Amino acid sequence: MQDKLVYRKLIDEMVRACREGQGQIGARRARSGVWNANAQSDQEAWADQHAMNLLLSKLDASDRVVLATMLEQEFESGIHESLVILDAAAIKPFDQAEEGTPFHDFVGRLTGWEWPTQGNH
Repeated sequence: MQDKLVYRKLIDEMVRACREGQGQIGARRARSGVWNANAQSDQEAWADQHAMNLLLSKLDASDRVVLATMLEQEFESGIHESLVILDAAAIKPFDQAEEGTPFHDFVGRLTGWEWPTQGNH
């Protein structure tokens, strides 16, 4: 039972990271139109950051939303692929899936699916 609780907590934390955490940083930056306000053209170490600022400045708000959505989806895809790998390797506690596999549970939780109550599963 403890493994199942740990498993659910880990899946929920991955969903939280997508919705509120690291998975939103790039998306917020893209929507705002500024990747890094401190990146200047004369700073070689931050050339990539400055290039992103230039790219975002060329996009209108609706294009930046499309880019932000793509960044969010790529973050989710990275977690999904990690769960595929953990499942294939039979790593505990990722052997505690509720709906087939950990990546199915992850996608379900992303879309608002509720964990089954103890008596239902």
